[in-house]
Amino acid sequence: MLLDTYANFSYENTTISLAVIIWGLYAGMLIGGILSVYNKRYLGSAVRALLAAGCLSPDTAQTLPQLGIKKQGFQRALREGSALRKCISVANEGDCCLPPKPAKKWTAALRRFFTGSEDPVKKLDLDRALLYVPEEKKYHAQVRYEKRGTSPVLILLGAVLLLIVAIVATYFIPELLQMTDQMITSFREL
Repeated sequence: MLLDTYANFSYENTTISLAVIIWGLYAGMLIGGILSVYNKRYLGSAVRALLAAGCLSPDTAQTLPQLGIKKQGFQRALREGSALRKCISVANEGDCCLPPKPAKKWTAALRRFFTGSEDPVKKLDLDRALLYVPEEKKYHAQVRYEKRGTSPVLILLGAVLLLIVAIVATYFIPELLQMTDQMITSFREL
């Protein structure tokens, strides 16, 4: 099932298999769907809770425990520059940062390579961080993190359908390539 040498298609010096491409696309789509559901349903629960509680200014900001939300998974999601952090602001950012841990040599080198700085990313103490959705970002937050349209059942159904498509494509695309190659060859011989 390797991309064989066809007379009219040039796949020179390649050992990549068509099956690897198809199954890689399947895995990528499946992982993307799972992450989409995680972002909208779990991480979006904080945005929806803030909007439901009317936390639209620093004066009305609340912590995750006050909203009744478990803080697991939000530490990384609320780091500076993340998609969730673009919707949620912190009223007391200076007061609620955790002290940075001493960086290991290789971590500092990686951070310097990717960000240009050895300084560790500020982590919020989610027990004390007062969170709110600014009024100007309210519509964007509502649309981005609405719960409707994301369901684990839909992901399972999509995974099964994609699996069927991947299996069919694995067996029929090489045949289609072979027929196309033979057709082009017969037209050239005329």
